[in-house]
Amino acid sequence: MTVHPGADTWLLPDSLSVEGLLAALAAEFGLESAPEYGATVVYADSFDWRLYQQGCLLHSHGTCWTLYHGDSGEVTVQQGGPELQASCRARDFPPGGLRELLEPVLGIRCLLPLATVHLSGRQVRLLNKDDKTVARIVVESQQPAGSERPHRLVRLFGVRGYGRDQENVRRILAEAGVAEVASPLIGFTEGCRAMGRSPLDYSPKFALELDGGETAREAMARIYLTLLDTINRNIPGVLADYDPEFLHDLRVAVRRTRSGLSLVKQVLPGPVSDRFSRVFSRLGAFTGPTRDLDVYLLAQESCLGRLPPSLRPGLQEFFAGMARRRQIEQKKLVRALRAKKTRAALNAWQQTLKRRDRQPAPLAGMPVRDLAGRIVLKRFKRVVRDGHALDAATPDAEVHRLRIQCKKLRYAMEFFGSLYPRHELQTLVRHLKQLQDILGNFNDLSVQQEMLRLTLKTLPAGSRRTLDQAAALGGLLQSLFQEQQELRAHFTEAFAQFGDEETTALFHELFGKRQESA
Repeated sequence: MTVHPGADTWLLPDSLSVEGLLAALAAEFGLESAPEYGATVVYADSFDWRLYQQGCLLHSHGTCWTLYHGDSGEVTVQQGGPELQASCRARDFPPGGLRELLEPVLGIRCLLPLATVHLSGRQVRLLNKDDKTVARIVVESQQPAGSERPHRLVRLFGVRGYGRDQENVRRILAEAGVAEVASPLIGFTEGCRAMGRSPLDYSPKFALELDGGETAREAMARIYLTLLDTINRNIPGVLADYDPEFLHDLRVAVRRTRSGLSLVKQVLPGPVSDRFSRVFSRLGAFTGPTRDLDVYLLAQESCLGRLPPSLRPGLQEFFAGMARRRQIEQKKLVRALRAKKTRAALNAWQQTLKRRDRQPAPLAGMPVRDLAGRIVLKRFKRVVRDGHALDAATPDAEVHRLRIQCKKLRYAMEFFGSLYPRHELQTLVRHLKQLQDILGNFNDLSVQQEMLRLTLKTLPAGSRRTLDQAAALGGLLQSLFQEQQELRAHFTEAFAQFGDEETTALFHELFGKRQESA
């Protein structure tokens, strides 16, 4: 965020009282003061700062919620809503303007309390000789929870057409000793800091700037530590089960780590790679069932929309069973994450990465620039080779294997992306992402169909409820199968573009040149 040019904000010096400030302004302007206000507000956002990224701040005072533009302080909407405890979601708000604004931004992410701040102050209109408002002054105290001293602020809001008057206001403030510029969000940012957070301190996207002079061992250690930080930061949200994205982000970081250990060989000692490959394989295994059920449940509305109204009750019964199963799997997941074995394994991984290897691996000292191109180009050739082998009759399992190969290529490009020109890299990633989206959707449809087939086999015979559910599942199976067949055709088009001469030449140009010059 940037401070809005129409709103000047300064700290009020300890030596200057509010009454003294207003007296100085009253020497040249008429003053019209609104009643004093005071409230303890709780600022909220998603864990990954989705509102803040849109330039918005949201806070609650009991069940009163206010969404406003963070720079200017202009209120966008104010509405009643749930009382924020540990978390809440957009769907918890009553129908209205605030809910309509929150839902597309937050998606399935929940709101979490980020900072508690006590606000108090008053607003004063400054009038000229004609009793026209030429500016507004807000004198406000912002005291974050846990802070001993409040931040006393003076904010000037101009009125169009009265620029000269506003310059006079600035002069009066300066003569009174108001000179230290401050952020209008100081209470919010300090309150976040007291809670161990800072704006934009978390993003699910992998971003790491590598130093081109690093060795392969140094670079991979930094990559793995970045991924470990993502894992550790998402664990509390998974344990509390705030929203499905905590588990999703944790699993992606685990998957990236596993891919790194399989992609980048002979940089860590063999026994170390083998040991922690097993650790992260176990992490992937016990976080999988809950995530799989999340995916099914998130698709509920979409699946219901595929069926005529007469079949939907049977499908709702199926999803109710999924929800019950998820509760059971979530409890197992919590026990596994809280286990001493899991915590010890992650701590050991961190310590291993931070210390020097007693006996360095064969490629540990290789410049990371030389290793990166070799790995990416190898994975690209593998994807092209396996993709050319696919046709309309290829079994789903082989399509899934190509999807895994594409993921490994994508992860390698993310790991080492900072070593290459951004524009060209983004072009290649865009082509790869189109392919991945199709393969991901294809795999989801395949998994969903398999789950439905297994459910059909286990349905008890005889009851009307069973017949209704079987009819619904059969109808959904047919719909999913048809969509999957359409994706096969889309894959052929996307793969032709991904593997064409232009894309192939760009891969070789970016990732092959370092090997050839090494």
